Amino acid sequence: MSASIDEDPLLLKMKKKKLLRIISSLNPRYGGASKGVADSSVALTKQGFIVDILTTDNFSDNFLKSKKINVINLGPKIFGYFSLKTFFWLKKNKDKYDHFIVEGIWEFNTLIARLLIKDKFYVYTHGQLDPFFGTQFLKKIKKQIYWFLIEKRNLMAAKSLLLTTAKEKKLLRKTFVNTEGIKKTIVGYGILKENFDKKKVLNKFYSKFSYFKNKKFFLYLGRFHENKGIEILLENVKLLKEQKIDINILMAGPASNLKSKLIERSKKYNLQKNIYWTGMLLGDLKWGALSASEAMVLSSHGENFGVAVVESLSCGKPVLISNKVNIYDKVKKYKAGFVSHNSTKSFLLILKLFLNLGQKNKNILSINAYKCFQKNFNLMRDNNLSKIIRQDNEK
Repeated sequence: MSASIDEDPLLLKMKKKKLLRIISSLNPRYGGASKGVADSSVALTKQGFIVDILTTDNFSDNFLKSKKINVINLGPKIFGYFSLKTFFWLKKNKDKYDHFIVEGIWEFNTLIARLLIKDKFYVYTHGQLDPFFGTQFLKKIKKQIYWFLIEKRNLMAAKSLLLTTAKEKKLLRKTFVNTEGIKKTIVGYGILKENFDKKKVLNKFYSKFSYFKNKKFFLYLGRFHENKGIEILLENVKLLKEQKIDINILMAGPASNLKSKLIERSKKYNLQKNIYWTGMLLGDLKWGALSASEAMVLSSHGENFGVAVVESLSCGKPVLISNKVNIYDKVKKYKAGFVSHNSTKSFLLILKLFLNLGQKNKNILSINAYKCFQKNFNLMRDNNLSKIIRQDNEK
């Protein structure tokens, strides 16, 4: 592991370069990518980069409250896909930047990059090529056609695909499109450690969610999507209840059709006293929920990284995850929680394993969780993205 990024003499000597990151939205309701982009951008400024972020959020949106980053909101896309404003803005301003990163695929942004900034841009896939997304037949066919006609050529024109883990790279061999010939680079991923007053955030959390005072609970934090495996959690709570074992889970995330269906299923299972559903938790409420919880749970069918998992680790909270979360190997290595297969039976085993632990062993898991974060996911310690860009500067 390298020295603190603020102390790296090579980075400090590097001539300041201007970087533009292009992302559809920084709204946290769309998942962890916005958090990762925001935190890694702040980390890059600490290493001497000038970073702008171009979005199609509404002009008045302000999802990134950092004076170090210039966020340019161009307004919503046409039909949720096209943004001619992005095309013309980039055509006018592209010469102001040395490097570009397109965040995500299957959108107009990668095509714009190929047309306007060929050989000067990278692409973060953010897990959008995970094999899980090939399990829905009609969506898979649609994407395969678009890949064959347009998207693969877009990515062939990029300097590289940026991947978060070795497992993500390995999974590309098994995915639903052919990525042969596209350059791929593993750069890792992470977040900045949030500095908060633990007593203050806990008070805010318990003031709003008094139900959880003096209760032990697990936390799910994220979107409600088919790939998250929430049905596994519901089945587990039902099975435990049948065995006279009551557990509590706080399910926090934005509204969706799937969320409504899952709530109906939990009512059918009579789990109203075991599962508490809430909307998105942001700011102090999110950190309060993380601090108050016993552990994070994520029984995912396909998870590129898991920003919420890393946020939990940063709070010294153990994580109970499936081996479809691509950072599961780090969790196992540091004994920062428990890892299952993505099945009801397997996840039930790790839930029971955690429930049967004494407090001393839970404390050891907590210490290991924070150590896992510090060694692997703290952007203040290491940032491979800056190294990749610096290597380009030296060519």
